[in-house]
Amino acid sequence: MMIKIKEVYESVCKLRKDPIRSKQTLFRNDQCDCTIGQIAEAFKPNGFLCSLTVSVGTYLLGQKYKNSDKMVVPYNCSRQIFERNLNSRLVRNIFSVDAPERLDHKKVILFGTFDPPDPCAPHVPGHFCVVALNLEKERFELLDSLRDINDPDGKKLLHTMASGIKKLWSLAGNSKGDHFHPKSIDHFKLHYVNSPRQATAHDCGFFMLQILQSYDGESMCLFSQKDILNIRMTMLYSWLTGGDFNIDLKDVLGVDPEVNFLVLYTFHAGPSLGIEEDNFSLFETQSFTPEVQIIPEENFDSLVSKTNKIIQRLHSNTRKSSSKKVPDTALKGKADVVLLDEDDDSDDFVTQLGKKLTAKPITKDVRRCSPTSSDDFETQKPKQSSAKNLVLSNKRPTKLSNKFREEVPNFVPYVFPHLSKAKQMMELILSKEYIKAHGSVPLVKFSNPFDDPVLIDAKYMYKLFGRCEMLESDMMDRIINYWKDDPGMKYIFESGSRVLMSPHTIPYLLDFAPFKLRDSKGNPLPRPPFDVKSAANMFKHYVRPNENLLKAKLIIIPHFMHEHHSVYVMNKYTGTLDILDTRRYTGLAHTSRSRHHEDRVEIINRMVALLKQVYGVAEFNKYNGNIQWDVVADRCSYPKTPAQGANECGFYALRICATYGGDKIADNIKNQDRRVEDWKAEYMYQLLFHPKNEILAEEWPSMLKDLMLLIGLGSQTTQQSLGSA
Repeated sequence: MMIKIKEVYESVCKLRKDPIRSKQTLFRNDQCDCTIGQIAEAFKPNGFLCSLTVSVGTYLLGQKYKNSDKMVVPYNCSRQIFERNLNSRLVRNIFSVDAPERLDHKKVILFGTFDPPDPCAPHVPGHFCVVALNLEKERFELLDSLRDINDPDGKKLLHTMASGIKKLWSLAGNSKGDHFHPKSIDHFKLHYVNSPRQATAHDCGFFMLQILQSYDGESMCLFSQKDILNIRMTMLYSWLTGGDFNIDLKDVLGVDPEVNFLVLYTFHAGPSLGIEEDNFSLFETQSFTPEVQIIPEENFDSLVSKTNKIIQRLHSNTRKSSSKKVPDTALKGKADVVLLDEDDDSDDFVTQLGKKLTAKPITKDVRRCSPTSSDDFETQKPKQSSAKNLVLSNKRPTKLSNKFREEVPNFVPYVFPHLSKAKQMMELILSKEYIKAHGSVPLVKFSNPFDDPVLIDAKYMYKLFGRCEMLESDMMDRIINYWKDDPGMKYIFESGSRVLMSPHTIPYLLDFAPFKLRDSKGNPLPRPPFDVKSAANMFKHYVRPNENLLKAKLIIIPHFMHEHHSVYVMNKYTGTLDILDTRRYTGLAHTSRSRHHEDRVEIINRMVALLKQVYGVAEFNKYNGNIQWDVVADRCSYPKTPAQGANECGFYALRICATYGGDKIADNIKNQDRRVEDWKAEYMYQLLFHPKNEILAEEWPSMLKDLMLLIGLGSQTTQQSLGSA
C-alpha cells in the first residue's frame, strides 16, 4: 500500500505534461472545479497550491468533520469574508440559524484564508494561513506557518476576518427571531497560536491544510518542513481514493494500478521526480498542545505591510540555496511550542528530493508565554523542570512546591526470561494448523465465584493476541495478578512505593462505567452518585493486605474508556496526576485527548473519597495533606508516551504499568514498537502458566506438549513449576 501511494503520486504528477489528459476534470461539484493538470502542478515537488486546489481540500475536510464539534469552512466562504463580501449567498447560508450545521453548536470553526500579494509588489506571492473561531475558549486565533505574533500583516488579516465574522454572527437569525448562542462574540479577543513553521516560500498551502485537518481547538499534529513531501503524497492519494468524488484511478492513470505498476511507469515515461526513498511513517502519531499568546489591541488600520518583503526575501533565498541540504537546526524549535521531547523516537520522514530545496529560517524568536486564569498571557523565561519528560496540559500546572517534592528513584524494569520459548508457543497456538485441529480445546480455565468459569481456547487466544486484536480488561487483570505473585517480579511491588491496581478499579470499585449513560433519545444522563461505603466494603477485593495506598508514592490505575486503554498515575513524587495515553488523537473528528479524559477529576475525587473512607481522614491528610488531588487532576500532566499500533492500547498499557518509574518510562519503547509481538508472547505465557489456571499442562493437546518437550520445558505438569521455570 505504501509503495502504491508513491507510485500513484508520481504518475499523477507526470500527467501535467500530457496535453490531453491534463485537461480532464478531476474534482467538480458546487464548491470546486479542478483538472488533473491543475492538481499535478500544485502537488508536484515544489508546486504551489492555488485557490482551485485549496477549495478541493477544504471541501473534503468539511465532509470529513461533518456533524462533529469541529467545522472546516469552504475556502470560497473564507475568501469572501476577507474581501468583505458579507452578503454573499454562500456566506449567509453558512451563518444561518437554519443551516444544516449551526455554527454555535461547534467548539471550533476553522477558516482557511489567503492573504493576497501587495498590489505594489504583484510578483511576490500571497500567503495561506488559518483563522480559527474557538468558541470553547472564547477567542479568535491565527495559526500561521510563516508569520509570528509581531508581524503587522498577520494582525491585520486576523482583525479583518474577526470583524467580518463578528458582524455575520450578530446578524444571524435576527429576521427569524432566533439567534446564535452566545448572541454576541464581540468580546472575543485576538490570539496567536504557535504552529509548525515552513522553511520555503511555496509550502504554505500544505501547512494550512494540515493545520485545518489536525487542529481541534486545543492541540494539533507535530510535523515540520521535512514532512511536506510525504504530506503531498498521502494527501493526494487520500483525495483520489476517499470516495467523495467517485474517482476511477484506472481512468485517471490510463491503466489499472491494481494490476501492474510496471506498465504504469512504462506508459507514463518521463524524468524521475527525484523521490529516492519511500518512508511513509505517520507523523500524525505525535501531537502537541501549542502555546497561545494574546495580541495586544492597537490601531490595525495604521499597520504598515512588511510581510511581502519577508516572503520576497525567502523566495530569493530559496532560489540561491536550491542545491543545499536543509540543516536540522533550521527545522527544529522554530515554532516555539512545547514538544513531546527533543530526543523523541517518533518515526521521521526521510524521503528526499532529487533537487533538495532549503531556505534560511525567517521566523523570529517568540518568547515562551504561560497562560493565566483570565486567558491573557504574560511573557516569562522558560523554567527548568525536574520532570523533563512531562508535557503539561494547556492550563496552568498545579504541582507540589519544591519543598515537598521528592527525588524520583531510578527504576529498573523487569526482563522476561522465557521470551524465546513463549514466542514459539504463541506461534504454534495462533497458527492455522493448530486452530483447525485443536481450536476449541481449552488451554486456560479460571473459576469465577459470581459467574460461569472463564475458558480460553486457541480461538479465544487469537481474539486476544492475534493481529490487530485488542486485549481485554479481564485478561489484563489476570496478568497483573500473575506479576504480583511471580518471584522474579516481586521486587517491583514489594517495597510498597508502587501499587498497581486492577483494570476493574475504575469501572467497578469506583462505579465509573466506561461508557456514558444515555436516554432513549441519545442524550447523556448524569452518572449515579458514588456510594463510598459500598466501595469501602469491596476495597479488600481490589487491594492486597500488603498494599497501603496512602504510603505508596505511585498509585498506578489502568483506565478503560470508550474502547481504549490508558494509564492513570497518582504521582506523589511530583504531586501530579500523570496520564499516559498511547493514542494520537490527530485526525479524529469526534474526540480529542482532553475530551477523552474529561472525567478525570470525577474519577480522582471518587478515589480520594474512598481512601478517606477506608483509612480515615486524619491518616489520609497525613500522607496527602500537601496535594489537592482535584486541582491536580484538572491540571494533569501527560508524560511522553510512544504511539501504539492498531488496537494495541492494552499491550502498551500493561507495558507502561510495568515500566513507568514516576518521571519516565524506563523501557525504551518506540512508536509502533515491533516488540509488541514479544509482549504478546510474554502475556500469553503468563496466562497459560498462571497459578490459578485449572487446566494442567498434561491436559493440553499433543501438538503443544510435543513443542514443550522440544524447547526444553520438560514434562512438568503444574502451572506453578512451569511459570517459574
